[in-house]
Amino acid sequence: MISDIYYYKDKPLQKSYSNNYTPPEKLEIVNKINSDFASGMLSFPQMHWIIDNALFGSFCCMRIIDKLMFDKKVKVNPLTLDKRTFNTIKKPFDF
Repeated sequence: MISDIYYYKDKPLQKSYSNNYTPPEKLEIVNKINSDFASGMLSFPQMHWIIDNALFGSFCCMRIIDKLMFDKKVKVNPLTLDKRTFNTIKKPFDF
């Protein structure tokens, strides 16, 4: 859907592996994704669109979902519809 697209400077996000963002723009995108999620402006369909298309900020979205699952605010991953996470919990003896 067109409403699932996440925009940065009135353009859809570029791919994570071939983009022409400068380092300050990359930080701004990551901060914008985090602040939009914290304020409720980033929806799960938008996060799904970012992750599925391997766009810049997909790692940030995966971290947000993992944090919700590790904090037990979400029981099921909204993208995979099961209990799998993208990363594992760090244990005391993990380096």
